[in-house]
Amino acid sequence: MAMPKPPPFERPKFRQLLTILGLLWLGALGVVRLSQGLGWLPLNFSEPIAILMLYLLLFGGSSLWVVWQYRRHRIDLRSLIGPWPSRRQWRTVLSLWVTLFIFSMGSFQVSYTLISWVWPEPVEAVLQQSLFLSAAETSVPWLYNTLLLGILVIGAPVLEEFLFRGFLLHRWGTRWPLAVAVMLSSGLFGLLHSNVIGLSAFGLVMALLYLRSRSLGLVVGIHSLNNAIAAGLEILTRLLGGGLTPSLDTFRANLWLGVMFLFVSTPFLVRFVRQNWRITQAPLPYFAHHNRTP
Repeated sequence: MAMPKPPPFERPKFRQLLTILGLLWLGALGVVRLSQGLGWLPLNFSEPIAILMLYLLLFGGSSLWVVWQYRRHRIDLRSLIGPWPSRRQWRTVLSLWVTLFIFSMGSFQVSYTLISWVWPEPVEAVLQQSLFLSAAETSVPWLYNTLLLGILVIGAPVLEEFLFRGFLLHRWGTRWPLAVAVMLSSGLFGLLHSNVIGLSAFGLVMALLYLRSRSLGLVVGIHSLNNAIAAGLEILTRLLGGGLTPSLDTFRANLWLGVMFLFVSTPFLVRFVRQNWRITQAPLPYFAHHNRTP
């Protein structure tokens, strides 16, 4: 007697993904240690470009593993990705993205100002960081900055949206109520970024937009736009000769600006979430395209 076919997204499991991530990390660490011991290549995790390569290995490798698992279990990737968004959809979400970007800046300003009164050193370290590095900070600045820009605009939006919306949202959404899956995947997305509050809100909006539009391409595009604008602002600041690393006192003095950003943007985001929360009662995008429920 043939065994019954497991429902879609029963495999792979989240803990299996964590195992793959751990193995990839151990593999990278092993290669670096072996290379250093044998004197093959001067590999070192202290070099900034190595962090970018590690990101690609972890997120790219785990994404390829998920794709392989989906093919094994005959999950149609086209139904997961959905249609390419129309021009009308792009215009509709543009104002939402602007609101979300303002909220993200405000939440960073307010949360890190409050943290700075308790732990000033970590906040100062974050403020001193910049996206793009100079020759004094990395041995091959042009390669690092080019690779970083590619990851920000293409790599991170594709890989992160696939893993968080294409994998986790569907995996957890078939195991628990979809509303729970939306909250958990969005919270985890925020925890993996320095601006936890702002990026958790970003993840929440991306999840609801994906459920509403059933288009992974739409949320990838918004994610890419968000990262491109952030990178563009830093490049513009450098070209204008502005300071990229404000002092802690200057940062604290701008608390009012963060409060204003939150005051302006929060009502619009709350309204969007309330209006679209009912979509968590609808089928996941994959099943909606297949016209069936799990």
